[in-house]
Amino acid sequence: MSGWFLRSAAAITTVILLSLNTVATGKEASVILEMPTGDSAEAAYWAGEPDMPAVLIQHGFLQTHHFPTVRRLALALADSGFTVLTPTLTLGIDRRTASLPCEAVHTHTMEQTRQEIALWVDWLHTRTGQEPVVIGHSAGSINLLAYLTDSARHTVAHAIFISVTYFGHGEAAFDSPEHAARAHAALARGDIGLAEYALDFCRQYVTTPAAYLSYYDWDKQRTDRAFQSSSAPSTLIAGSADARIDLEWIKTLRRHGVEVHIVDGANHFFDQFHEFDLLDEIEQVLQEDLTQ
Repeated sequence: MSGWFLRSAAAITTVILLSLNTVATGKEASVILEMPTGDSAEAAYWAGEPDMPAVLIQHGFLQTHHFPTVRRLALALADSGFTVLTPTLTLGIDRRTASLPCEAVHTHTMEQTRQEIALWVDWLHTRTGQEPVVIGHSAGSINLLAYLTDSARHTVAHAIFISVTYFGHGEAAFDSPEHAARAHAALARGDIGLAEYALDFCRQYVTTPAAYLSYYDWDKQRTDRAFQSSSAPSTLIAGSADARIDLEWIKTLRRHGVEVHIVDGANHFFDQFHEFDLLDEIEQVLQEDLTQ
């Protein structure tokens, strides 16, 4: 990482911290950080009570921190006195504020996502002096796993994964081994240009073969290994009515020491009255962390 980037990011952070110092506890503020690519990323931030855990919530694939599941949870935790940060991944777009369509050109990679999460976790750690709890929804959980397994010295107290899924042909995904084979063949012949694949819920996903494989390779087997090797205490929360995940596989992750909670009747998004069940499950984990 260049010295210029470190100085630039520090300057931007200093400006924002000065403005955040005037924000009352429980009030929403905007945080902007410059990423290694030069794009700026935005997050919503709520300052909580000093004796309450700090929480980072990561949205799902191609979404933003405005996604309803993430937004509802952030507001509820902030109302309960927790410090909350909900960043939006840039996905290669400066100050991205809208979800990215499947049909757009996608040049972002899992490695870029991992680097962005690392910066946000470090920012929250520096801001609060706490090792934060990280929460991921859907494919956002895989982003967090990539960070946790590739960062030798992460500062995370606990990881909570909601409706965790994986790439590489999941339960309700359109990607397939044929798409991956086509990407590998393109790389083998030196063709690094854009092509159309399928990924996760996107039937039409235009990207480079290397960028495509950076996500596709996070399949069930790699995700399983990541849970096995992760040093952060982990809790999985899933709905029994979620048709987008492999619920039986999630239950098997207990063998890696992962705590698994199944909410009866909840779907992938924990919407309607199940949002309160989700909040109860997460607040229970956070309260347990407080007593340890």
